[in-house]
Amino acid sequence: MMLARGTYRAIAVAALALGPAGAAAIPAAAATPGARHAMAAAAPGTRPDIAAAAGHRARLVTDARPSRRGKTGLAAPAMTAAMHSANARKQASTLALLQAMARSSGPRPKCTSLACRAGLPAARDLAGTQQPQVRGYFCGPATVSEMLAQVRVKVSQYRAARQLGTNASGTDWSDASGYPVPRVLNHDQRRNAYVAVALPWTPTTRQIVTYETDLVADINYNGGAPLAGNAYEVAGGPHLVGNPVNQTIMHWFDIRGYQNYGAITDYEDSVHGAGSIGWSLNVPAYSSMPSGTIADIVGARGYDW
Repeated sequence: MMLARGTYRAIAVAALALGPAGAAAIPAAAATPGARHAMAAAAPGTRPDIAAAAGHRARLVTDARPSRRGKTGLAAPAMTAAMHSANARKQASTLALLQAMARSSGPRPKCTSLACRAGLPAARDLAGTQQPQVRGYFCGPATVSEMLAQVRVKVSQYRAARQLGTNASGTDWSDASGYPVPRVLNHDQRRNAYVAVALPWTPTTRQIVTYETDLVADINYNGGAPLAGNAYEVAGGPHLVGNPVNQTIMHWFDIRGYQNYGAITDYEDSVHGAGSIGWSLNVPAYSSMPSGTIADIVGARGYDW
């Protein structure tokens, strides 16, 4: 596919504005070799200002099991101004890039999503790196270790736990250190500048579509960057595959890919094989669920992309 000069300029500007995530949605087939080289030059590394947002002191939101029976009516966790700004810039640049790619791809009458119109793959998964969490409350460290392995960085669960500040209550969504999961990911790798997105207990259609776009964009960036989901499962509500539906569970998990242009989420679960968790035998290492259901499951927490 040849890119028109004006379209290429728009794509380059979007990539430069975003850093590594600006190149998120540029598959190898989307540009000539010369354009791919220029795009790589336009996105030289992780944007420090976007990555730094995860290190700003934030309100404490723990993954301790809540006393309330459900999450009905819960708003999205309050976000810092720095994180709101970083996510807004990343979202805007990614959207501009995908729209520019869609224009360069020409009419695609059968497409119903921006990812399809941009010419991205209908489905893609990163390498399977699932590992059982070594302690019952180590889902956060296990998720970070799995995600880093997918970008070719080796960090043990114990080291990740120290970096995250994990304790017997789990790994915080946010605390005085900022946003532990994206903060540690940004410290340990340079493929993607991670930011947090908070969702209410019932995400809107627009928020679900945004999640799908974020998912497809990150999975297609520079070999692929996984996402982290922070599940807040309530008894009787939707649960990840194999998790007991009669329990309220707080759980981090690695989002490794998608199907149907983001409508289906593929993920891996560190509960599989974890001897310290009684129901681990029911949990597959790798599963797929509708992205709308995933957004519901992480509602009242969110995801990092």
